[in-house]
Amino acid sequence: MPINRDTLLRIIICIHFIFVSMALMADWLPKSYLLNQLTILALGFWAIVHRESAIHIELLMLIEMFSIILDSICIGMYFQIGKNSYSSSKNIAYFDISAFFAIFHLILKPIILVLLNKVRHDRLSDSAFGIWTPTPGYTPIDGQ
Repeated sequence: MPINRDTLLRIIICIHFIFVSMALMADWLPKSYLLNQLTILALGFWAIVHRESAIHIELLMLIEMFSIILDSICIGMYFQIGKNSYSSSKNIAYFDISAFFAIFHLILKPIILVLLNKVRHDRLSDSAFGIWTPTPGYTPIDGQ
Protein backbone atom coordinates (compact mmCIF):
# COMPACT_ATOMS: atom_id res chain seq x y z
CA MET A 1 0.00 0.00 0.00
CA PRO A 2 1.64 3.26 -1.07
CA ILE A 3 1.81 6.11 1.40
CA ASN A 4 0.69 9.48 0.10
CA ARG A 5 2.74 12.60 0.70
CA ASP A 6 0.58 14.02 3.49
CA THR A 7 0.76 10.80 5.49
CA LEU A 8 4.50 10.58 4.93
CA LEU A 9 4.97 14.14 6.19
CA ARG A 10 2.87 13.40 9.27
CA ILE A 11 4.91 10.28 10.00
CA ILE A 12 8.15 12.26 9.67
CA ILE A 13 6.92 14.93 12.09
CA CYS A 14 5.72 12.29 14.58
CA ILE A 15 9.08 10.49 14.45
CA HIS A 16 10.85 13.81 14.94
CA PHE A 17 8.65 14.64 17.95
CA ILE A 18 9.22 11.25 19.59
CA PHE A 19 12.98 11.30 19.10
CA VAL A 20 13.34 14.88 20.33
CA SER A 21 11.19 14.15 23.37
CA MET A 22 13.35 11.20 24.27
CA ALA A 23 16.59 13.09 23.57
CA LEU A 24 15.52 15.90 25.89
CA MET A 25 14.60 13.51 28.69
CA ALA A 26 17.91 14.35 30.35
CA ASP A 27 19.05 17.95 30.46
CA TRP A 28 22.56 17.61 29.08
CA LEU A 29 21.85 19.24 25.71
CA PRO A 30 21.92 23.05 25.40
CA LYS A 31 18.86 25.24 24.87
CA SER A 32 19.93 25.85 21.27
CA TYR A 33 19.21 22.18 20.53
CA LEU A 34 15.68 22.60 21.84
CA LEU A 35 15.17 25.80 19.84
CA ASN A 36 16.41 24.11 16.68
CA GLN A 37 14.11 21.12 17.12
CA LEU A 38 11.09 23.27 17.97
CA THR A 39 11.70 25.27 14.79
CA ILE A 40 11.66 22.06 12.78
CA LEU A 41 8.45 20.94 14.46
CA ALA A 42 6.78 24.30 13.82
CA LEU A 43 7.83 24.26 10.16
CA GLY A 44 6.61 20.68 9.89
CA PHE A 45 3.18 21.59 11.24
CA TRP A 46 3.13 24.59 8.89
CA ALA A 47 3.90 22.30 5.95
CA ILE A 48 1.13 19.91 7.01
CA VAL A 49 -1.40 22.74 7.10
CA HIS A 50 -0.39 24.10 3.68
CA ARG A 51 -0.89 20.90 1.69
CA GLU A 52 -0.27 22.23 -1.79
CA SER A 53 2.72 24.49 -1.27
CA ALA A 54 6.20 23.18 -1.94
CA ILE A 55 7.96 26.22 -0.47
CA HIS A 56 7.11 25.09 3.06
CA ILE A 57 8.75 21.72 2.45
CA GLU A 58 11.79 23.43 0.91
CA LEU A 59 12.14 25.66 3.98
CA LEU A 60 11.77 22.62 6.23
CA MET A 61 14.48 20.81 4.24
CA LEU A 62 16.81 23.81 4.51
CA ILE A 63 16.41 24.04 8.28
CA GLU A 64 16.80 20.26 8.53
CA MET A 65 20.13 20.48 6.64
CA PHE A 66 21.41 23.17 8.99
CA SER A 67 20.11 21.09 11.88
CA ILE A 68 22.43 18.22 10.96
CA ILE A 69 25.44 20.50 11.38
CA LEU A 70 24.15 22.22 14.52
CA ASP A 71 23.11 18.97 16.19
CA SER A 72 26.52 17.46 15.47
CA ILE A 73 28.17 20.43 17.15
CA CYS A 74 25.80 20.35 20.15
CA ILE A 75 26.13 16.63 20.73
CA GLY A 76 29.89 16.72 20.22
CA MET A 77 30.45 19.61 22.61
CA TYR A 78 28.07 18.56 25.38
CA PHE A 79 28.33 14.76 25.31
CA GLN A 80 31.31 14.50 27.66
CA ILE A 81 29.91 17.20 29.96
CA GLY A 82 26.62 15.34 30.24
CA LYS A 83 28.32 12.00 30.70
CA ASN A 84 30.49 13.33 33.53
CA SER A 85 27.51 15.04 35.12
CA TYR A 86 25.31 11.95 35.09
CA SER A 87 28.04 9.43 35.93
CA SER A 88 28.45 10.94 39.38
CA SER A 89 24.79 10.28 40.16
CA LYS A 90 22.77 7.09 39.97
CA ASN A 91 20.77 8.33 36.97
CA ILE A 92 23.25 7.35 34.24
CA ALA A 93 20.48 5.44 32.42
CA TYR A 94 18.68 8.74 31.70
CA PHE A 95 21.77 10.07 30.00
CA ASP A 96 22.35 6.84 28.07
CA ILE A 97 18.80 6.75 26.69
CA SER A 98 18.83 10.46 25.91
CA ALA A 99 22.19 10.27 24.15
CA PHE A 100 21.09 7.20 22.16
CA PHE A 101 17.99 8.97 20.85
CA ALA A 102 19.89 12.20 20.09
CA ILE A 103 22.60 10.37 18.15
CA PHE A 104 20.18 8.02 16.38
CA HIS A 105 17.99 10.97 15.40
CA LEU A 106 21.06 12.68 13.97
CA ILE A 107 21.80 9.56 11.92
CA LEU A 108 18.19 9.45 10.68
CA LYS A 109 18.16 13.08 9.50
CA PRO A 110 19.68 12.41 6.05
CA ILE A 111 17.03 9.72 5.48
CA ILE A 112 14.38 12.20 6.60
CA LEU A 113 15.78 14.68 4.08
CA VAL A 114 15.39 12.13 1.28
CA LEU A 115 11.79 11.48 2.32
CA LEU A 116 11.09 15.22 2.51
CA ASN A 117 12.51 15.58 -0.98
CA LYS A 118 9.99 12.97 -2.16
CA VAL A 119 7.18 14.95 -0.56
CA ARG A 120 8.54 18.10 -2.20
CA HIS A 121 8.74 16.40 -5.59
CA ASP A 122 5.16 15.15 -5.25
CA ARG A 123 3.96 18.63 -4.38
CA LEU A 124 5.83 20.18 -7.29
CA SER A 125 4.39 17.71 -9.78
CA ASP A 126 0.88 18.52 -8.54
CA SER A 127 1.34 22.28 -8.74
CA ALA A 128 -1.71 24.06 -10.08
CA PHE A 129 0.06 26.35 -12.51
CA GLY A 130 2.86 24.06 -13.62
CA ILE A 131 5.49 26.76 -13.13
CA TRP A 132 7.87 24.39 -11.39
CA THR A 133 7.91 21.67 -14.03
CA PRO A 134 9.21 22.60 -17.48
CA THR A 135 7.12 21.63 -20.48
CA PRO A 136 8.92 19.67 -23.17
CA GLY A 137 9.31 21.12 -26.64
CA TYR A 138 8.50 24.48 -28.14
CA THR A 139 4.98 25.85 -28.03
CA PRO A 140 4.35 28.99 -30.12
CA ILE A 141 2.27 31.76 -28.64
CA ASP A 142 -0.29 31.86 -31.41
CA GLY A 143 -0.89 28.09 -31.13
CA GLN A 144 0.07 27.16 -34.72
